[in-house]
Amino acid sequence: MAAGDSGLFAGGLIEQIEAEAIVKFSEANVTTPLVTLKGHDKADQVTFIAYNSGTNTLTSADVAATSENTVTPSTSLNTDKKTATLDMYSVMIPIYDEAKLSNADDIASNVGGLVGNAMAAKADGLLNALFDGFSNAVGAADAALTVDNLFGALSSLKQNAAIGQPNAVLDPRQIWGTYGVHNDLVTAAQFAGSGVQEEGARNGFVSQIAGIGIHSSSEFTVASSAVKGGVFVPGALGMGYAGEMIKTEVYREGSYLRDNIIGSGFWGVTEIIDGWGVEVLSQVA
Repeated sequence: MAAGDSGLFAGGLIEQIEAEAIVKFSEANVTTPLVTLKGHDKADQVTFIAYNSGTNTLTSADVAATSENTVTPSTSLNTDKKTATLDMYSVMIPIYDEAKLSNADDIASNVGGLVGNAMAAKADGLLNALFDGFSNAVGAADAALTVDNLFGALSSLKQNAAIGQPNAVLDPRQIWGTYGVHNDLVTAAQFAGSGVQEEGARNGFVSQIAGIGIHSSSEFTVASSAVKGGVFVPGALGMGYAGEMIKTEVYREGSYLRDNIIGSGFWGVTEIIDGWGVEVLSQVA
């Protein structure tokens, strides 16, 4: 260390800590707004009623020409109960007074935001896990996701008379990168000159492909280098809850000189109409 170096005068070196912290939030509240969501003041189970999706259905094949003086034949029709059993989910972050008093930023405010974010992401994860239960599927575990896969999913929904706007919730790697659908969209010659290809190349994101809204969620589990996303309409999946969807509160423990920031939710999820959803399987690594 040379004479006059700043290290010799370290006692007065200036450290400026910015009070506005950079808070890393997760992608959250992605899937939940896209499904059938029902809340009640109190409940242990929330049941959705599905018509024309079970054993006995009514279609045009049941409508027959009827001759005079004949009795119209009876057709059996039943309803199905799709029940979401609610469970409590919670998380707690303790913050001691010393930590609050010795920090430049507002710890409680930032932690509270992260708690709510984590709870919303958990709700997405519960719904995303239901994609694996759809009977219809497109894609393969050893292949990248393609635009044709999405058209295949749309075809499946149309064949099952799915009602409502179809949406895709996919792992980020199913959208971007080597194995993402955007790679196929931007590089394939068949899409050359199309506005959607230009949009993807310019913006790095296409909000809708094949009429399907595209949404990114990190709440997936990779298995054998593959992920199972989903394409569905709102009636495919249901989520029920009691009380507040996400409750965030502060619990003071004076004897420990700390505040506990707690997030909680009493939720349950279920598949309602199987044919209104399609599993999207693809390689991601």
